[in-house]
Amino acid sequence: MKKKTFNSLFWKISAVFFILLTVVGLMYIYISFGYSDNYLDEVNQRLNHDTAKNIVENSTPFYNGEVIKPALEEMFHHVRAINPSLEVYLVDPKGKIIAWYPPEKKIAMESINLKPVLLFINDSTNQFIKGDDPLNPGTQKVFSASPLTMNNMLYAYIYVVLKGQEHQVASDSVFGSYMLQLSARTMLVTLLFTLVIGLLIIRIITQNYSKILTVMQKFRQGDLTARVQLQSTGDEKQLGEMFNEMADILTTNIDKLKQVENLRRELIANVSHDLRTPIAIIRGYVETLQMKEETITAEERKRYINTVRESAEKLEKLVNELFELSKLEANQVQAKKEPFIISELVSDISSKYQLIAQTKNISISTILSKELPPVYADVSLIERVMQNLIDNAMKFTPEGGKIIIQTAQSTDNNVEITVSDNGIGIPENDREQIFARYYKANNFTDLKNSTGLGLAIAKKILDLHNSTLDLISVENSGSSFNFKLKCY
Repeated sequence: MKKKTFNSLFWKISAVFFILLTVVGLMYIYISFGYSDNYLDEVNQRLNHDTAKNIVENSTPFYNGEVIKPALEEMFHHVRAINPSLEVYLVDPKGKIIAWYPPEKKIAMESINLKPVLLFINDSTNQFIKGDDPLNPGTQKVFSASPLTMNNMLYAYIYVVLKGQEHQVASDSVFGSYMLQLSARTMLVTLLFTLVIGLLIIRIITQNYSKILTVMQKFRQGDLTARVQLQSTGDEKQLGEMFNEMADILTTNIDKLKQVENLRRELIANVSHDLRTPIAIIRGYVETLQMKEETITAEERKRYINTVRESAEKLEKLVNELFELSKLEANQVQAKKEPFIISELVSDISSKYQLIAQTKNISISTILSKELPPVYADVSLIERVMQNLIDNAMKFTPEGGKIIIQTAQSTDNNVEITVSDNGIGIPENDREQIFARYYKANNFTDLKNSTGLGLAIAKKILDLHNSTLDLISVENSGSSFNFKLKCY
């Protein structure tokens, strides 16, 4: 059983989506920890904002600029009674630590940075500020601070670390456990909810793409009629339409290739037949001349040689027209357009065909409109078109018939050329094939010199001039071919 492509696509997108959700969840936990910790510190600082001030109001550890140890011990005892977890430091005006509580702690800094202290003392908005932790260099903690003055003279600062070392350890343990559980539960619920919704959305999106892939698979397996049918209006709709367009182009090209292959086979068959006939005639009469060389009369010799010559001419004409049509179909012929008077060309061509027409008792007349503007086309190619149309008219016009060549201004301001005859006409069933290779009328037998390529060549030449060759025909009454050329 073949693996369905859309399942693979669905699970790949789902896996990427799950990984992204997990990363976002972990980032959420990390950010939540940081913001929650800062939030608790800010609350702690605001609640204990006046702690240092209260200590100062109840203590006077200085006298005449000297530290009074009993008074200092009394101050520390008062702090212990209020909150044993506080860490209190007596700092001189330059930031040097004079004394600290609890005394059993070993400080790692001899002085602290006074900028946060001064900012805290002078701040009236209770701004969230962190300062140095003398026990842990490089660590910032929330604090309370107040100046210690006597007789308007600054003696020191009371600097209180609100989140002492023991309090920090206990708080971190409880807070970390609580936040971990809260974040984990929140992330799990959010992750599951988002994952379910996301998978449903991905399923809906990939469902359309899976339909497209299924149609592509059918098309690849040979079902050239498979097309994408979607009701949505998104990118998948555009993708489906693009596939349908490409499939239409491919099937059209395949049909054209089949037609070309059929034409190739038909061409080979027709060429083989048409070449075989004159070659067989030439060979047969030459062999007859060789075998009867001593007994053949002069009249018979002349008739045999004329037959050989006619067959050779037909063979040459067929090869030349095949070569000409092949170049036209291969786009190897470029129209060298220039302005010229079409009536002059028509007059010259009709004059050349007068002698041939007289031998067949056919009249050729022209109706040329005066004051026609010059046309812009390739003179030699248009002459070839006219010759083929007149040749075709003469083949299908019986003795005593007539051919009329006419030029006129068309309704769209182009010049229209028409070649008409009163011959046998073309049966309605054959009109669709009239411009195909090797077309020969079924109701006329005098076509021994016809190759069946004349009209096909004329049509290809007019294609180069962005013009069409139109036919009007009435059976047993005649045919009329016309085309238009653009004015210069």
